[in-house]
Amino acid sequence: MQMKSLASKLLVFAGGTVASILVLAVALSAFETKSRVETDIYRSANTEARNMASAVGAEVGLAVAAGRSMTGMIAAANAAGNRDRAAVIAMLKSVAIRNENLFGAWMAEAPNGFDGVTETGATGTNAQGVYTPYWTKNASGDVVFSTFTMDYSAPWYDLAAKSGKPSITEPYKGSDVDALMSSIAFPMMSGDRLIGVGGVDFSLDGLSRLVSTMVPFEGGRTFLLSGTGNWLVSGSADQLIKPYDEEGKDLVDAALASGEPQTIKGIADGTYERIVYPFELPGLGKRWALVVDVPATVFTAPVYAEVSKFLLIGGVLLVAVLIAMAFAARQVVTRPLSRLLAGVESLAEGDYDGAVSGTDKRDELGTFAKALEGFRHQLKSGVAAEIAAENERANAERLRGESESERQRTAAEQAAVVASLGSGLARLAAGDLVTPLEGEFPSHYRQLKHDYEAALDKLRQTMQAVSASVESIETGTQEIGSATENMTHRIEGQAASIEESVAALGEITGQVGQNADLAGGAAKSVRSARDDAERADQIVQQAIDAMRKIAESSEKIEAIISVINEISFQTNLLALNAGVEAARAGEAGKGFAVVAQEVRELSQRSSAAADEIKALISAASDNVEKGVEFVDNAAEALRRIVAQVMEIDGKVEQIASGSKSQATGLSEINEAVGQMDQMTQQNAAMIEETNAATQELTEQADALKRLIAYFTIAAVAGRPGRQPLRRAA
Repeated sequence: MQMKSLASKLLVFAGGTVASILVLAVALSAFETKSRVETDIYRSANTEARNMASAVGAEVGLAVAAGRSMTGMIAAANAAGNRDRAAVIAMLKSVAIRNENLFGAWMAEAPNGFDGVTETGATGTNAQGVYTPYWTKNASGDVVFSTFTMDYSAPWYDLAAKSGKPSITEPYKGSDVDALMSSIAFPMMSGDRLIGVGGVDFSLDGLSRLVSTMVPFEGGRTFLLSGTGNWLVSGSADQLIKPYDEEGKDLVDAALASGEPQTIKGIADGTYERIVYPFELPGLGKRWALVVDVPATVFTAPVYAEVSKFLLIGGVLLVAVLIAMAFAARQVVTRPLSRLLAGVESLAEGDYDGAVSGTDKRDELGTFAKALEGFRHQLKSGVAAEIAAENERANAERLRGESESERQRTAAEQAAVVASLGSGLARLAAGDLVTPLEGEFPSHYRQLKHDYEAALDKLRQTMQAVSASVESIETGTQEIGSATENMTHRIEGQAASIEESVAALGEITGQVGQNADLAGGAAKSVRSARDDAERADQIVQQAIDAMRKIAESSEKIEAIISVINEISFQTNLLALNAGVEAARAGEAGKGFAVVAQEVRELSQRSSAAADEIKALISAASDNVEKGVEFVDNAAEALRRIVAQVMEIDGKVEQIASGSKSQATGLSEINEAVGQMDQMTQQNAAMIEETNAATQELTEQADALKRLIAYFTIAAVAGRPGRQPLRRAA
């Protein structure tokens, strides 16, 4: 359907524009909402993953703490000489029982490392004669004691023994129970000697249950990967301890290598967005990773809701805008145009009396109505203009006949006036400034004759005044020439005197300036000596301050040494008590008795050394006090020297200042005399220029007098004639 109404076209165009803007706004809003939602969800997912990783790390940390404490106590007892194998076995059992997530606790001695005894068949000794006690849990949760065959090249032993640091094995399935576990090994050192490797077997069942309960989003999933990328907690039991082989394997490897979280998009045909969050196992230097699957609906649902809301609001807004624009188009466009069309039709029919409506509006339609109203007035006045034009043509024909005779009379008068004026101008060109115009002029040309004769009279007076001025100029130039010649001789003598004065003043100024420089140098030397003395005084003050600080530090050190003596005394008492308690313990306390004796001897040596240091510091404090007294005497002498140097500096400054003032005054006098010399030279040059100008003026006056002689400015023998000017006597 083709639209003919202008309002309909405007409505369609405006509606399409508003709809396009709304669609664009909805699209931009959806894009912004999508970006914002993704950012918020990824931030929340990373936060949840970090919290879950902390929980997993805490579980592993409990096993690490148990193993570290156990092996530390065994190593400390061995170092103290307590190498009771039965006590070690009892400790391993206690650790295995107390920790729910531990599958077992064990120890493997280094070759003859524990107590240097190889005894086949003894408790805790395997068939090789190596001490390898091992407590494990069976399916019912009871602990069972056994030993194991020793392989010193096995990773669980070799890594901890060679690195001297704790290590954890890659998770594996146990032989007696159907569960994943990992061995955490700790090197046991007696001083600098490796006595063996001990550790715990950590069951991953507890971790699996913990991770399974961690669901950060509705419908989400959480899994766990080892440091080599093997599944530890997975949605399928068949995947356990198998390598990760799903989408984004390269991103998983990158996360485990760099320790930075990675995001894998489009998991399970776009059902999930996967976040791989690596984390460090506390105290083991190993890295595992949590895998958090976020449902895609978590990302899309807020976006769909936001877009639906904007579409609903945009649809209602579009309908409201179209209704408002339809009403506005009818009021603003359709009705005013209908009235204008009616006015145009009236003009087309010849009706010029009816006024055009809408001229009071201030928009484009009002402008159009005003133009149409003006066009109506022009059409209305067209007939009257044609009648007036016809009358004007008749009057023009009548006046044309009357003006022809007047033109001929005026031409004759004008010819006579031009002839008389031409004769007068010819005489003026010949130099006649006396003869007026001949004949009478018509009334309307009399003013021209009067103006000509007035101009002739003014020109004659001017030429007479110029002639008199030329004679005066000639006389004045002669007098100026004589005066300038006398002045030239006088200025030459004055210039010679000034040059001699300048030379003498220059010598005096140089001598005074040299004296001022010498005085200034002496002042600088005195100031330098004063500055050196002041710096020496400051250095002495700094030395006094440093010695006083040394004395204060000595007092503080004496106080600290007193505290050390007190600590040594208390330590000695504690060591004595420990020795008594070790003696009561009998055989089991022998190692502690040895340690207590060593601590007592160490505290006594510390007390003796502290007393010796205190005596040395007291002697040093006495020497520092004497040094302060000597430095104070030197500082007083330096202050007296500074006062005397400052007095000398003041007097030398006064001498230097006076010399500089004299030098400055003489320099100003010398400069002023030099300026007078320059001005004298300039005056001489100006006089020479005046002489040349006077000569040139005389020549120009003669030329002007010859020109004026050409004009006749007075009557001779009763008639005009040419007479040369003469100079008045």
